[in-house]
Amino acid sequence: MWHPDRGALERYLGGTSPDGESRALQRHLAVCPECEERLVGLLTPPSLSSAAPDEDYRGLIRLLLDNQRASVASLRERLAAERAAAPGLWREAGGDLQELGRRIRMDPRLQTWGFFEFLIDRAYGMIQEDARGAEALLRLAIDVAEQLGPEEHGAREAAKARAWTWLANILRVQGHFQQAEEAFQTAELYLAGSWLDPLDEALLLELRGALRRGQRRFEEAVELLDAAIAIYREVNEPHLHGRALSIQGLALQYMGDYAAAADRFRRSLFLADGVLEPRLLVSSQYNLISCLQEAGQVAEAAELIPEAKRMMEQVGRPADLLRLRWAEGRIEASRGRLDRAGETLRQVRRAFLDSALVFDAALVSLDLAMVYLRQRRSGETRRLVAEMIPVFQSREVHREALAALIVFQRAAELDELTTGLIEEIAAYLRQARGNPKLRFRGEETGRPHGTAPPARKP
Repeated sequence: MWHPDRGALERYLGGTSPDGESRALQRHLAVCPECEERLVGLLTPPSLSSAAPDEDYRGLIRLLLDNQRASVASLRERLAAERAAAPGLWREAGGDLQELGRRIRMDPRLQTWGFFEFLIDRAYGMIQEDARGAEALLRLAIDVAEQLGPEEHGAREAAKARAWTWLANILRVQGHFQQAEEAFQTAELYLAGSWLDPLDEALLLELRGALRRGQRRFEEAVELLDAAIAIYREVNEPHLHGRALSIQGLALQYMGDYAAAADRFRRSLFLADGVLEPRLLVSSQYNLISCLQEAGQVAEAAELIPEAKRMMEQVGRPADLLRLRWAEGRIEASRGRLDRAGETLRQVRRAFLDSALVFDAALVSLDLAMVYLRQRRSGETRRLVAEMIPVFQSREVHREALAALIVFQRAAELDELTTGLIEEIAAYLRQARGNPKLRFRGEETGRPHGTAPPARKP
């Protein structure tokens, strides 16, 4: 663990530390009794009588610190009681968010940090299944934060910062990037006026990194996530460290750096707590398999399939197992087992169409087209793409994604389809699913701007 030198501690005491150094010291002193002791030792007593020894002054400082710790213990007890009461208060509202919003302004039992945390946690659990519902809960959490009194664990500004950070993330998930950017700016303002909890600072960095990934600003995403990871490591939060590594792995995967991405996913699997967040392990394992397959490490990827299947059967969803089957088909294709790969990919494609997962169906179709191309089955490829276009049109998929598939269709009809074109269209569709405003620029050349495809979001 890093420890500040004497000069850094003296600057901190004198109030002359640069902002970044001051925050780093605040985080470190919260978890390092040794450095807290060194800081106490550097305190210069005020003008006291010569009969008052330095040790008495240091004893006074320690007494103040002990009183502060006792106050923290009392707050923890109170917070535990609030957390225990939160589910019952939620059930009282019967799931009526409008009624809950009214009660938040009227009922002091809901104006607590414990109920605020409950709303944040519930929203986090809904992100992948019901993004709009999660957004509604986060806006209620902001209302709770507004009602917190200044004595509520000293945390009103911190609560606002945390709620706005999560709101920014859910806006990012829905593809509202500009609104997400504005929400992050609001969160940053509240964070600057808060007690500067290192976890709140790291969360903002982590989720802003996810936004930069969605904006295709990959280098910035990696840098922001590096900063978040450094904080999680410093304050000894291995699970959050693992989560940030998984997000960083996706950014590196978009960049086509599969070796670095695989390293992040491996480390994420080692650090993340499967009890706290089992789906994080599922997504990291799946994405690790995809990275290995893309990097040509097909044998290692295949070895991980049984463990991934076991995990998904325990804590996954039907779609997870379907995507794992998709990965198996791609691995079979990489091994040259084209007939088996084609059969697997056809089954997965049909299942995605039956589930109305049209983007996934299109991406599997591109993998299947790659198999047909290698088998010189141009007629099968033309039939495949002819089936895809009406499905996309019937599901009101945005026009840019449809344009990419039309380029694919024209190339297939003219027998001009290449592996490079298929890969680039697949890269574009993966990006466009999370960013409907992303323009497809390949209408004339048949080559959309895109990066190496990621596997999927955690």
